[in-house]
Amino acid sequence: MRFKKMGLLLLAFLMVGGTGAYAASKSKTVQATISNFKYVLNGSNWTPQSKTQPVVINGQTYIPVSLAKEATKTNITVDAKSGKMSFGEKLAKTPFDKERIYYFSTYAGLSRDSKYTENKYKEVVTIKNLGYIVLYPNNKYQTLVLDLKLADGSGQILLKDEDTGEHIKSLFLEEGKQESVEINVTGISNKGVKLYMEADDYKKETVLVVQPTSHYK
Repeated sequence: MRFKKMGLLLLAFLMVGGTGAYAASKSKTVQATISNFKYVLNGSNWTPQSKTQPVVINGQTYIPVSLAKEATKTNITVDAKSGKMSFGEKLAKTPFDKERIYYFSTYAGLSRDSKYTENKYKEVVTIKNLGYIVLYPNNKYQTLVLDLKLADGSGQILLKDEDTGEHIKSLFLEEGKQESVEINVTGISNKGVKLYMEADDYKKETVLVVQPTSHYK
């Protein structure tokens, strides 16, 4: 294992083999050793996307927050101003439309049609055949909860990580059926999460309704 000595500005590294975490509101310059570790995740060799490397200070190994998030799928946020480090889900629910949403063409958008709002909501997000939306959690949250309903037709609902191309979740919905879906969005990149459907019958207009009760936490 090769080591390289350097002066490092340590902002927010988690300590392995210790009981605490370094999270100071003021930066501190220390002497550290950067280590090129090999990683094993759940028993298998693993190559993280995070390029930030662990450091060794006074015999303790500190791993970057980005690496911990990626390996554990636990959201970790650092507020340098308040000196707080938060782990996991938030207590308060943030409406999903408070973060950026991309609507593809005219096949996806906001609707006030009472057929879709059911006179319960001011407006809802609708996705029709060939349409999709992309949601951007912006590394702020751990969980995305989507309340979904197919107003017309039936089909497969799919969620995909736009960065990796990985299908995060899929489910089948029948016409008129509502379902709540939870997905872990920890570490989702700026390319976001794509929500779309594959209708059973493309000759019939199928409409997926995303209700405003959907939220991040």
